Amino acid sequence: MRYSSILSTFALVPYLGGVGASVTISRREEEEAATARVAKSFIIEYASITAKTRRQDLSENDDITVVKTFDSEVFHGASIETETLSFDELVKLPDVLHVWPNENVQLLPTFNQKTAEVSEALEYTTHNVTGVNKLHAQGLYGKGVKIGVVDTGIWYNHKALGGGFGAGFKVGGGYDFVGNGAWPTEGQKEPDEDPLDQRGHGTHVAGIIAGQSEGWKGVAPEATLYAYKVFTTAGSTDTSTLIEAFLTAYDDGVDIITASIGGANGFSNNAWAEVASRLVTEGVVVTISGGNSGSNGPFYGSSGSSGKNVVAVASIATDIFPASAFEVTVGGKTVRAGYIPSTDYFPATVSDWPIVSLSLDAEATADGCETYPEGTRNLTGVVPIVRRGGCTFQVKQENLAALGAEYILIYNNDQPILSPSTENVDSLIGMISKETGANLVAALKAGDEVTVDFSVNPEIPVGVDYSIGNLPNTFTSWATLYNLELKPDIAAPGGSIFSTWIDGTYNIISGTSMACPYVAGVAALYIGKYGNRQTLGKGFAYELTRRIISSGTAVSWSDGTSANRAFSASTSQVGNGLIDAWKVLHYDTQLEFQKFALNDTRYFSRYHDVTVYNKGKAAVSYEFSQQPGAGVDTITWVESAKTKRIRTFAQLSPKEYVPGVSLPRGFTLQPGASKKVTVNFENPDTLGWNSTALPLYGGKVVVTGSNGEVLSVPYLGLGGDLKNELGSIIETGYPYSVSTTKNTNFQEKSTYSFDLSTGAQDFPKIFLKLIWGTTEVRWDIYKAGFSERSWKYPPVVGENDYVGSAASWVGAGQVDVFDPSLYDPNETWSYPDTNVYRSVATSEFEHWWFGKLANGTQIEPGKYTIRFAVLKPFGNPYNADNWDVYRPDSGLPQIEVTGKY
Repeated sequence: MRYSSILSTFALVPYLGGVGASVTISRREEEEAATARVAKSFIIEYASITAKTRRQDLSENDDITVVKTFDSEVFHGASIETETLSFDELVKLPDVLHVWPNENVQLLPTFNQKTAEVSEALEYTTHNVTGVNKLHAQGLYGKGVKIGVVDTGIWYNHKALGGGFGAGFKVGGGYDFVGNGAWPTEGQKEPDEDPLDQRGHGTHVAGIIAGQSEGWKGVAPEATLYAYKVFTTAGSTDTSTLIEAFLTAYDDGVDIITASIGGANGFSNNAWAEVASRLVTEGVVVTISGGNSGSNGPFYGSSGSSGKNVVAVASIATDIFPASAFEVTVGGKTVRAGYIPSTDYFPATVSDWPIVSLSLDAEATADGCETYPEGTRNLTGVVPIVRRGGCTFQVKQENLAALGAEYILIYNNDQPILSPSTENVDSLIGMISKETGANLVAALKAGDEVTVDFSVNPEIPVGVDYSIGNLPNTFTSWATLYNLELKPDIAAPGGSIFSTWIDGTYNIISGTSMACPYVAGVAALYIGKYGNRQTLGKGFAYELTRRIISSGTAVSWSDGTSANRAFSASTSQVGNGLIDAWKVLHYDTQLEFQKFALNDTRYFSRYHDVTVYNKGKAAVSYEFSQQPGAGVDTITWVESAKTKRIRTFAQLSPKEYVPGVSLPRGFTLQPGASKKVTVNFENPDTLGWNSTALPLYGGKVVVTGSNGEVLSVPYLGLGGDLKNELGSIIETGYPYSVSTTKNTNFQEKSTYSFDLSTGAQDFPKIFLKLIWGTTEVRWDIYKAGFSERSWKYPPVVGENDYVGSAASWVGAGQVDVFDPSLYDPNETWSYPDTNVYRSVATSEFEHWWFGKLANGTQIEPGKYTIRFAVLKPFGNPYNADNWDVYRPDSGLPQIEVTGKY
């Protein structure tokens, strides 16, 4: 299973003869970190009551190599490798509760990277919009709270992060689970006691939580961090390592675990998500980034953040954009301003240069778009300013450069500020805010002398108003799960975030990786004031996640360039909205609830309970209201491919999809009292919506108290019958199978010698493109003549003509040709493949079978039947008609095997 190499990055470890080097694929599609199976590797959980016996059984089983044992009250199990036991056989071992494939998980990509050296003159903050600034003003900084950061490690020598490691330092502990090599792309893990960051990502996360220097601070600067390093210089880790890190953090007594990590998934029962969710029930708050796949459109959830009790965090653009510093002097008064360079900074030699404007109309719509007439003043030794709009930045640049300009400032119009693009490197351009430009033009118009000085350090960020601030970042994932559970949960600032970096520097980057630790910091402020599981009991963590989620305030819909104030952003994109830290810490009202997942129209979930608590000192009256969010049509018809497909973000437009709802009547609660009420939603199947487009609708139920407190619970539903409207969840034209170097279709050739030489490539490849995620993909081998009428689930070797499940090469599709001199054909994983996320327009899954079975043997020559099948949404695996089955000639494929590799 894999995404097509059209967009993938990959690293294959060459096969070293008898050395048996492990092959692991690390890959990325579009903006999201993808997941991939690790060869021959599984995670199993066994019953706690027989844990000791099961550990002994595993260690004595010749077919199993125990890589790591998990002996925690939260999770009893092991990470194992096996050459001969299939997934189905592992499930049948005594007292085994769950089996999961071990998967490769990549570090989430980040955006808009910009390095800065010092922070002393920083003039912007992300804390005003979240209420954190008000909590800081009360002296709340998270003192005494322990936060586990599972990431690339932390550059703890950074002055803003305490300058050291161990007891008494800001980074008080942790562990390196992987070492400083290049595992998993090269070599093995080399764990040690020093979690020093080699990549920067974890250091940036740490600064968002607890960094502090003069003029700048993180959310909870007095919290203590514990660094759990799970990435080497390579950009990937695996599920087993993540589970080990989370359980270690729990054993170390941390109050919060945060991880800005994830891969495409969208199922709440994956191994990492399951462990993370259980930790919340044990009293640990867990925040995990929601993913950066916004461009892929709806239904593209991440892995760990899909956990039921985990707080999945979406990203909001900051209201203040960090720009580079320069100084302007007007009439003898000097002020600091900010500009965003296109390429290089303006040099320090540009000092005390006059600013000029060839137009004194600050509203000109095409300033600088035409060649200036002969006789226009020469611009050598001055910095011209010109208004944005009417033509490209480069046209303005070249017209002004023709007059001698070397350094040009473009002041913004009403569009969002950005770094101006140009391919001309003969002069330098930068952008300043609309307000700064208008003020400069006004000063020039009034006859004032205006000069500019770029000798100040340009890597000191200063704040510039951002017109699309407090709106969803377009990269943030629409993370609703494939069973239609609501994710993400809450949003926080994640666009253009300033924080610490390796080697004592700073960086400005964007991603849900930056939003996630912000929420962890807010949780730390709460724990620092009220206590943790030791003082409040295990249930406090779940209660705190409810306080965090219910604090959310709606943000407007945005396409990334402007806001549509008529619609609130979808709960599938931002959860319950932007976190309000003041509400989290200070509201007397508290809500207990499960998010209102309404499901589709077939399995519609009508009734949802919420309990309201008045924890204040006076009686409060409460009223309920509905606040709809934007609805979107999620399915489109792709005429060129003759198939249905989930819409990309660019294809989404907000619509008014509002379900009927019966809200509870108002009531009054005395101090210390609570009341459970029921919200009754109406199935939208009678509202005349276009059900074939599978409308996704959502919003929130708002609870308003007479004390001025306003909280809410998010809801989400699908306005159609998912199974009926999709029919098959496989795109038209898929699956299909080819073989040999000529990619011969199965209908023309169904005989395989399994000659893997580069000149032959005589093995079947199956290509799959999914419209919707599936809990199971199977490739099973039966004796010739097997009929679908004889099929039973799960198949058992030796019964009903079942030979065994196939094993796919782990690097399928990462290379165009399998080269036996470079790669090991025995590096495989066996079917079934579980929790497989949907495809996007430019990707497909590939499955390569070299004739190896799940039991480690190669199939004997002869004739066989293959059954390649995908389980439909909400499908019962025991029912044959709940599967999409590959039938190239209206029947199960019949093949002949003539050799072995």
